[in-house]
Amino acid sequence: MTVSEYIFNYIAERGCQTVYMVSGSSAMWLSDALCRNNQLQAVCCHHEQAAAMAADGYGRVNGIPGICLVTIGPGATNAVTGVAQAYLDSSPMIVLSGQANSHLLEYEKETKIRQHGTQSLNLEPMVGSITKYFAEVMKPEDIRYHMERAYFEAMDGRKGPVWIDVPVDVQNMQVPEQMIGYEPEEDSIQACYKYVNYSSSDNAVIFRVIDMLCNAEKPLILAGYGIRSAGACRELLQLIEMLNIPVVTSRGGIDVIGSEHSLYIGRPGSYGDRASHFAIQDCDGLLILGSRLSVSTIGYYPKQLAGNALKIMVDIDDKELAKEDVPVDIKIHADLKVFMSALLQELLHQGIKKQHQDWVRRCHDWKEKYPVVQSGYASETPLNEYYFTKLLSEETSGNANVIVDTGSVCNIVSQTWIIKENQRYLISGGLSCMGFWATSIGAVQEGRQTIAITGDGSAQMNIQELATLQYNKLPIKLFVYNNNGYMLIRHNQHNYMNDRFIGVGPDSGLRTPDFYKVADAYGLKSIRIVKGDNIQDRIRQVLEAEEPVLCEVMVQEFAPIIPRIASKVMPDGSLKAADFDDLYPFLDNKDKELI
Repeated sequence: MTVSEYIFNYIAERGCQTVYMVSGSSAMWLSDALCRNNQLQAVCCHHEQAAAMAADGYGRVNGIPGICLVTIGPGATNAVTGVAQAYLDSSPMIVLSGQANSHLLEYEKETKIRQHGTQSLNLEPMVGSITKYFAEVMKPEDIRYHMERAYFEAMDGRKGPVWIDVPVDVQNMQVPEQMIGYEPEEDSIQACYKYVNYSSSDNAVIFRVIDMLCNAEKPLILAGYGIRSAGACRELLQLIEMLNIPVVTSRGGIDVIGSEHSLYIGRPGSYGDRASHFAIQDCDGLLILGSRLSVSTIGYYPKQLAGNALKIMVDIDDKELAKEDVPVDIKIHADLKVFMSALLQELLHQGIKKQHQDWVRRCHDWKEKYPVVQSGYASETPLNEYYFTKLLSEETSGNANVIVDTGSVCNIVSQTWIIKENQRYLISGGLSCMGFWATSIGAVQEGRQTIAITGDGSAQMNIQELATLQYNKLPIKLFVYNNNGYMLIRHNQHNYMNDRFIGVGPDSGLRTPDFYKVADAYGLKSIRIVKGDNIQDRIRQVLEAEEPVLCEVMVQEFAPIIPRIASKVMPDGSLKAADFDDLYPFLDNKDKELI
């Protein structure tokens, strides 16, 4: 068995079914081994960034590492954006790269010469900071160790990408027969790590959390993507329903609870909603589960977050707990599923049930009084994005994977989307990467609808992957919100640069294409939706199609993105943001007194 054969056999044995790739000469034996492996399907993309993003999507929706195969040189560097995205958003992924001949790579590393050979690159300094594990396979007898450790790292603790670099001469070498059945010794793999093992016997910690939740008059839970990553969505629901505690979600954690659940209140952030912001600032006990408390979630004055509350934070990443931005009273380093299971067990044992009807009712009053989608949006011309998104979310199946690109689309859709109980909702949270819609290639699952939403600017960043959709007959429904450029940057240049526009539309150096014609060129079915159409019927026409469809939605060029945390330019050129619970458009004093 060759090194390349071993790699793909190992991957297949662990339940991975698909590899996203771009062919290349330095990955020739890897590609051939994949071709000959009957357990794996290869999806050939047209750019390595998209291949890495597709692997990211596969990892997120399946809970096992997505696999990306690229060649050396520009193949590897092109993949970096998708790998960085997976690293920041805790998505398990294994990147396999072909490399130049091992002796050329060895010479480069020893002498620090810029390059020895064609396309050869020393990758470790480039990707080491965005992967949990990087290895160069210089000898065939090492492949078992590297694959075992890479898989372990990708899935252990806070999940993330790993990278295995295989020189072209090593790819076709035979793995020693005694190594194929070899079980690595304990000190060769597992002893390399410090496990995060929260034990249910840690009663003192559990009792402190229970004490806070039971003594608080206005408790609140802030749930992040860590809930989903730990597989603890069911435990979250059990906890909030047992104690009748309202919950708000970070943008990465949008799909950990259905939007129509009676205890769901909203989504805080720079582009959040008033109800969740009021709830956070008014609560007297805040339990933070699996959220890293990014600026985009908590605003620009972290020390003021939930200033009247006792704050407890539970996270698997000790580096996130070590941050001192938000003054957290109790920090718990634990796997969320293990911790929450122990918490629930103790609550059941003690027979504790707590009612907070008045507090829950108050949160719901805010939610009803300050909806994101205003009634007047329906009559606006051209189409208002909030209004269209609301209709699209209503028509989308409850059994759907929804992938949302970055920019104004991400802000508007994330504020508006009505999450149904079994939906998944994926964004490029940490990196906020344009072209993220290509992640949908890896998020296709049998029996589930796949929806991708992008802007006309972001669509361009991976437009070549329309060919991948068409060739593989991937039933992705790609909605392109066409606002004639980069609407979010257009807003920034209007608000802070006195309308000095550059690179945001046809009047400032940027033009996007006619997507209807582009889709036709790629052989894709296409539909255009404009104001005056029967929008629900047109949406259903897209969603009911069996084949991939590009749907171009003609929307407003300069629509307000609200509510949001607004900033002012100060005399010294700095920006001063409004308070966390004072969202723009600002409420008048009479409304503020009622909060």
